[in-house]
Amino acid sequence: MDSSCSPKHGWFDSVAASYAQQRPHYPESLFAWISSKAAGHQRCWDVACGSGQASLGLARHFDRVDATDLSPAQVAAAPAHSNIHYQVAAAEDCGFPNACMDAIVVAAAIHWLDVPRFNEEAFKVARPGGLMVWVGYDPPQGAPPALQLWLDQLYGERLSSWWPPQRQHVDNHYQNLPFPAISKSLPQELCISLKWSCDQLIGYIGTWSALRKAKQEGHDLLPQLSMELQRLWPSDQTTIPLIFPLMGRWGYLTR
Repeated sequence: MDSSCSPKHGWFDSVAASYAQQRPHYPESLFAWISSKAAGHQRCWDVACGSGQASLGLARHFDRVDATDLSPAQVAAAPAHSNIHYQVAAAEDCGFPNACMDAIVVAAAIHWLDVPRFNEEAFKVARPGGLMVWVGYDPPQGAPPALQLWLDQLYGERLSSWWPPQRQHVDNHYQNLPFPAISKSLPQELCISLKWSCDQLIGYIGTWSALRKAKQEGHDLLPQLSMELQRLWPSDQTTIPLIFPLMGRWGYLTR
């Protein structure tokens, strides 16, 4: 993928605080599953870590997590942990020693990378047979019917002209990107399950790249969407349960 189509890191700098506060956190079941597939647990690379949504979970299962991102503001917003070593670095040129990583994890970010160049870098730094995981999540599901219809139409229809081209890779579960090894899909039972208030859901929607692109072009859609969501919100519920099904690909890096 041509990385020139991706937003510059300044775009991710501008959303660092909202990413840290509004994006859902991955479940422990994901990290336990990753750990079960890794042959070793000394060192893991969290690629394009953003504000550390996956870093903390990985740190519970690996002795050392090297978490890198191209955005200085995203790295600055990430939570500190004794096992996590953050640094500003490109995924395609991380600077790590050869054959040092037991596992390489890309969480909700592979579609922003120059994938062929990143794959070559991954082969360099992975130990023979090292684990590679690309993970992301589908749009939220499980809301009350009228609200779920609104979410589905917003994501799939109303914002269609604002989504960047990389969104197609997420919708296709990364199947059209070149995975560097024989790969399998993530287990279907893995998901993010949470309860969110109206403010939390609209805050999350506000982090969508489509909303950011619209605003850059002079269309601030969030106030109107917030009013619509408030009208649809069940009057007898402060929070509603939501499910974000996890998706992605995984395999072992062997030449």
